[in-house]
Amino acid sequence: MGRNGRSSATTTGRGLPRPGRTVLAAVTGTALVAVLTGCTVSASANRTVSPPGFERAVADALEREVGQRPLVDCGTDPIDLVEGNTVHCEIGAEGDTTVYDSTVEVGDVDGTDYSVHVQVDEQPKS
Repeated sequence: MGRNGRSSATTTGRGLPRPGRTVLAAVTGTALVAVLTGCTVSASANRTVSPPGFERAVADALEREVGQRPLVDCGTDPIDLVEGNTVHCEIGAEGDTTVYDSTVEVGDVDGTDYSVHVQVDEQPKS
């Protein structure tokens, strides 16, 4: 188990757990993905990405880890594309009410390009 009660194991290439368990039961680790997406510039002079765009990046990273696309909710506020910015997102699976918290760190910011590093809690929120 990694720091803060979170797993840092990767599960690339593994199948999903039995039906009824969330996709995160297989992940509960980290995922990293580079993102090339349309972003905006906010009044604060930071480039931002919409929550749906950011959620796609997080889902892409986790899908690469487990082979199934999770449900991701990162809220409603635009995400600042600032190196080291962290965002808490809720992660779940279709047809399952179990929700996990995740910490997503923005990295490798270069204009509108960025990467996300996703750390999913081992224990569910609900």
